[in-house]
Amino acid sequence: MDLEIGNFEGWELIDSGGERKLERFGAHLLDRPCPQAIWPQRRPERWRDAAAEFQRGEGGQGEWTRVRGAPEAWPAAWGGIRFEVRLTGFGNVGVFPEHAAHWPWMQELLRGRPGAGVLNLFAYTGGASLACAAAGAVVTHVDSARSVNGWAADNASLSAPIAGAIRYIAEDAAKFVKREARRGRRYDGIIVDPPTFGRGAQGEVWKIERDLWPLVAACAELLAEAPLFAVLTAHSPGVTPRVLGAALDALGRRGRIEHGEMLLSGEGPAVPAGAYARVAF
Repeated sequence: MDLEIGNFEGWELIDSGGERKLERFGAHLLDRPCPQAIWPQRRPERWRDAAAEFQRGEGGQGEWTRVRGAPEAWPAAWGGIRFEVRLTGFGNVGVFPEHAAHWPWMQELLRGRPGAGVLNLFAYTGGASLACAAAGAVVTHVDSARSVNGWAADNASLSAPIAGAIRYIAEDAAKFVKREARRGRRYDGIIVDPPTFGRGAQGEVWKIERDLWPLVAACAELLAEAPLFAVLTAHSPGVTPRVLGAALDALGRRGRIEHGEMLLSGEGPAVPAGAYARVAF
């Protein structure tokens, strides 16, 4: 089942095509690469309104061109959750609209269990952490980069007050999962959004094709006796929805696994934005 996310308060897909996408984040339009958008652009006149344009260079990094003087940071929102948008050297802005398709689903499950524990691995700037905390969960937010944990904490301060709580851990995800298992910690929900390649806080190397399955299998030990959900997402071309569904099946718990593409919906064809698998127990 594909999941399509359309416009919300702080984001809008204005147009796509020519291997690029034009999105509104808060008050500003951004022009960014999108290799999947091979079709022609439908609203060429709108692209002239972009506040900034990103061109990708070697090694995944690139450069923003300030077309109309985009600020260093500005606010955007989803429901009662607020974010600070920033232009990073990798072309992302700290907000991933496709993930918002999962947030109402998780919140519905969490509202029946106030104080539920949620583990968010590779949590980045904390959109899912905030969505779960807003529904009353106690969230453990794990990312190896202290700087993005600080960004996530800034987002939480913008969204305050929230019903639940968030603790921030700067650590390699695989090491943290193993240590939590030894401690006997258990979680009602687990979210995993791994990169294709990354390095941990102490130089640990992550490769999704090699490391995803062992990590998800290790997460099985952290599930509570009667867990609520697990969500697994990826933006790696070789990691398909069925691969993610098979990985969730390794948790060894009964539940109906859904999997498909995450899609951005707006003007023209829906834009593929990664794969997902999720299960409600």
